[in-house]
Formats: sequence, C-alpha cells, structure tokens
Amino acid sequence: MLEKEIHHGGNIEQAAEKLGIPVEEVNDFSANINPLGFPSDLWNVLVQSFANIEVYPDPDYPELKKAIAEHLAIDPVDVFVGNGATQVLDEAICAVKATDALILAPTFGEYERLFSRQGTRVHHYRLQEADDFAFEMTSLIDFLKEHHEIKVVCLTNPNNPTGQLISSRDLRKLTDFCNKHHRLLILDESFIDLTVGQQKSFISELTTDDQVYIIRAATKFFAIPGLRLGYCVTKNQKLKQQLAFQEDTWSVNGIADVFGQNMFRAKKYIQLTHDWLNVQQPALYKALQQVKGIKVFPSTTNFFLFKCADPALREKLLKKHIMIRQCDDYVGLGPDYYRVAVKGPQDNVMLVNALKEILGSEEQ
Repeated sequence: MLEKEIHHGGNIEQAAEKLGIPVEEVNDFSANINPLGFPSDLWNVLVQSFANIEVYPDPDYPELKKAIAEHLAIDPVDVFVGNGATQVLDEAICAVKATDALILAPTFGEYERLFSRQGTRVHHYRLQEADDFAFEMTSLIDFLKEHHEIKVVCLTNPNNPTGQLISSRDLRKLTDFCNKHHRLLILDESFIDLTVGQQKSFISELTTDDQVYIIRAATKFFAIPGLRLGYCVTKNQKLKQQLAFQEDTWSVNGIADVFGQNMFRAKKYIQLTHDWLNVQQPALYKALQQVKGIKVFPSTTNFFLFKCADPALREKLLKKHIMIRQCDDYVGLGPDYYRVAVKGPQDNVMLVNALKEILGSEEQ
C-alpha cells in the first residue's frame, strides 16, 4: 500500500475551472516543462506526420532508435522506447520482478506506485533537510549491505523534487556494488538535460557488465507532455532480453515516432534552452533567497524546493492565478514544502513578487 496518495503538477484545467478563468490565464509553476514551448522548427515535421496517421508505425521503431542512439553515441540495440518515461520505467520494473526495492524519500511518487503494483516491497532511504536533501553514496551502499533483501535501487538524477545531483563518480561506485552483489540500478534521468552547466548523462559510462537501466524522457525538455515519448538504455544483454519480453507492441504512436526521429535536429532550440536555464535558474534561486518566510534549497535543475510555514500558500497564490506544487504527497515532506518551476524572466519576477506580497517581505 502506498504511504501517501500521489498527485501531480500541471493540472491547470482544474485550477482554471476553480477560479472561473480561461486556462491561458493560469501561470503554471507546478509542472517542470521547458517554457520555450514546442520547438517551432519542428512544426512542419509534426504536421507532415499526420499524413501517415492511418498507417501502423514500425513496431521495432528502427529510425527512432537510430536517432536516439546517434545522439547518445551508443548502439541502437541498446535503446528501448515507450509512451513516456513512466511506461518504460514500468516495463523495467516488470522485467525485474523483485521482492524488495529501495527508493529515496522524498522522490517521484510514481516509483513506489509502480513497484507496489507489482507486489514489490518498497524501502525508503530518507534524505535530511539539514543536508539540503543530498546524501553520501557510501552511506546508501552501507544501507544496502544491511538489507540483503533489496534487489533493485531506483534513483532519479537529478532528484525530484529536491533537484540534487548525484555525481558520475558516485554512480559508478553504486553500479560496481550492484554488479558485484547482484542488484539492479534503475536510474531515471528525466531532468539530466535540464541541468545548469549541462551535466553529463551516466549513459556515457555504461558497460556491458553494468546491471543498469537508464530511463530518459523527451517530455520535459521539448515541452511535449501531451505527445509522450520516453526511452530506456542498457548495454547489458540479459537486461535487454528481460526488457524486450515486457515491451508493448506499438508503444509509441506514429506522430511521437516521427517527432523523436527529428527532435535532436532542433540545434538552435536546444542551445536556447541551455542559455535560458543557465541564466534564469541561478537568478531565480537568488531571488527566492531574498523572500522572507521561505527556505529555498539548492538545485541543479529547472525547479526549486522550498519550505514555508504557511500551508495555505498554494491557495493564496492560486487567487493570483499562479499555480505551484504543494509537496505534501512526497514521503518525507509535508504541506509546508513547495516546488516551483523555473520559467521566463518576467514570469519568475511575477512569482517572486507575489510571494513577497503574500508573505510580507520587503525589498532588501
């Protein structure tokens, strides 16, 4: 049974209905989507894909896998695709059939839901606010040594909702431990492309011996939550066989297939995204630190976790047509924790000013 009921950000239709306003008037800081929107230079590609809407896509998705593999400098046989990161994550979990799994607390709630659905017992490695929700890899490995029953470790890098990054060096330590002790690491890198300074994916470190599935998503970076495209990478032959057995036929629709074949060609959009994040993320962090009444935690990605004693802050901001994510459904957090996305400069200023107005902060 889940420890907490999960809810997600981005439900702006419900917020708009509650306020009695058009959806366009809701300023959504609850979903961590690229504010640049859909890549404009890919619109023609998307429109042209509708010409094949009456045709089944190739169930092996050779061109899609080739495009992803070329971008990541790996072999296409190392790539598996699906209807968003959650589906490929679910298939990876089903492939394992573990009795016990370890996840962080707090972390993305879907992990526990998907493990629980398979009858897997979930253990929590609890992160501490005093450490800004970071952790020492040695301590986590010691925890695994004490719990021999845990066969799967599921981590997000960077973590959601804390934004903390695990170094490649620490991930190699954990991977070597998993290889030696017959454990599996599922590493969700849904936000790795949205990190300040363009942190490197662990995919480049993988070997054929590594007991690792890496989950990736196109959703956040390319602003396509309504289209859905995710993929999984492993170089381990046994893990490939197990995952292939779980794959659904035609798991990616034809439109998403064509989009994925072309998404990495949007070079200008990709560069503009990195330019935006490298400027606006640290700027918003600095601004949030100036707001009296909140404690903002450091992050490497396009969202921030903060703590505020006002449990009604979300509702107060909603009255100003600003929606943020209340984190009361995360294990290890409560209603006094909130997550906000990094958006454009005007939107970020609007958010900070609204927080100051509600919390009575003065300009310093």
